[in-house]
Amino acid sequence: MTPKTLAILIQPTGHIVYPHNNQTELIEAVSLFARSGLQNGEAVILIMTPPHCQAIRERLEREKFDLKELEMSGQLVCKDAEALLSAFLFDGIIDDFRFKTSLGRLIERARTANGKRRPVRVFGEMVDLLWRSDPATTQRMEELWNEVIESHTVPLLCAYCLTGAKPTAIPESLRACHSHAIA
Repeated sequence: MTPKTLAILIQPTGHIVYPHNNQTELIEAVSLFARSGLQNGEAVILIMTPPHCQAIRERLEREKFDLKELEMSGQLVCKDAEALLSAFLFDGIIDDFRFKTSLGRLIERARTANGKRRPVRVFGEMVDLLWRSDPATTQRMEELWNEVIESHTVPLLCAYCLTGAKPTAIPESLRACHSHAIA
C-alpha cells in the first residue's frame, strides 16, 4: 500500500472505494481501517459477510484487542451484510427510508454507546453482494450511503471484489459515487 492509501485508511474521510482482487488484501485493509479507529477511540462498524468478519476479529484478537470489551462498550459493532440487506431490500428495490433509518440508528447507537460521544467509521460490503447482478440497485445504495455519510458525518470504506479484473471493471457510475479510491 502506498503512503496515501495508508493515510486514507488510518484517517478516513468521505466515501472510499477499495477494489480488491483477493480476500487477503481485503482482510489486510479492513484490519488496518478497524485497528486505526479503535486505537483512536472511535467506534467501528463492520458490515460484512460472517467469514470476513471472523477473519477481521481473529486479526484484531492477535493484535491484543479485547473484542468482548469493545463489543460490550459499543465501540466495535459487527453486522451481517446479507441480514442487513434483507431489512431494506425488497424484490431488488431499496426502501430508502428503511435504509437511512436503520443505518442512521446503527451509527448513532455506536456514537453514543456507554454514554460516550465518539467518532464513528464504517466498513461495508453490502454493495459487493449486489454490484455484479444489479448495478442499478448498487448505485442507488451508494447514493443513499452518501446521504447517510453527510447526515451522520462518518467515513465509509466500501469494498468491491474484482476477482482478477482491473479496477476499471467497476462501472464509472459506481466509481463516481465515491470521494476517494484506493487502487
